[in-house]
Amino acid sequence: MLTQTADYALRALIHLAHSEEDGYHQTGDLAEALHIPTNYLGKILQQLGHKLLVESQRGMNGGFRLARLPEQIRFYDVMAALDLVPVDPECPLTTGGRQIELCTIHRRFAAMTAKYITFLKETTLQDVLQQHSFPATCPGPEHLPAETATYPCTKFPPSIRLSVLSS
Repeated sequence: MLTQTADYALRALIHLAHSEEDGYHQTGDLAEALHIPTNYLGKILQQLGHKLLVESQRGMNGGFRLARLPEQIRFYDVMAALDLVPVDPECPLTTGGRQIELCTIHRRFAAMTAKYITFLKETTLQDVLQQHSFPATCPGPEHLPAETATYPCTKFPPSIRLSVLSS
């Protein structure tokens, strides 16, 4: 249910939150680490900056960093900053611009949308920064050799290994 823009935004924010240093991170460095096109990421970060989720600084030591603590950044805030909060579609059962009643599809979609919005409002960056969370800079399970069940991630101490669950 995430658009590519939302995915990139969340990955960048998680990367910034995982960072051990408080300084600014240049867009090019973030883009390279996250395998995201630099210009696209720059536009996303600017949008997040307009909504005060990240702050930016120009110049040689400039870049982007979180403007709030991870527990203060809800996924909903990120989606709203990018104009990606889902809305209920118009019901196809309308007559003369007036809706007769909610169709079955619309009712089910509205219920699912409400649950999704609740998830976005209840989930913060801090929630995904737990020690066993999947860091934004680690390759996902789709990049693992078939015989690999776990793999090391450089963002955590060597004793921690991430497991890949098969479906």
